[in-house]
Amino acid sequence: MGTKTPGSVKRSVFTSPSEVEQYFYEALREADLAKLMQTWADDDDIVCIHPNGERLVGAQAIQVSWKEILEKGPLSIETRTPVIFHNGMTVIHTLIEKHYFATTHGQKEVLCYVTNIFHKNRTGWHLILHHASLAPADVILNEMHISSNILLH
Repeated sequence: MGTKTPGSVKRSVFTSPSEVEQYFYEALREADLAKLMQTWADDDDIVCIHPNGERLVGAQAIQVSWKEILEKGPLSIETRTPVIFHNGMTVIHTLIEKHYFATTHGQKEVLCYVTNIFHKNRTGWHLILHHASLAPADVILNEMHISSNILLH
């Protein structure tokens, strides 16, 4: 990995990539930026790409971006259909996020394809990449299983 990021974010010690991912989505549900940033690796080379967004590199850029998003309130996201790849100290999760939004015309749902990459070092597992892109509107979720029982607000 790259170099450490300067800063005072206290990192939690996670024992598995699944634990990091659960904590990540809990932070989104709670609109808790500090909790969210604990899931990220202490490294300059971490990357986050939001749907239709630019590539954000480094903790500072990622934190600013999530701050803007979470200032609007908690996110309502359900995760589904994980595909998990293990390769030593790196694990890749690909999944589908189902986002729920309240609009003036009722509730709207948007699907995103997501890749989360986790890396293990001496401080445990942490997120090094979160990449989300909009899924085609014709993706049928009824044919897919729910990855966990996490329904985020």
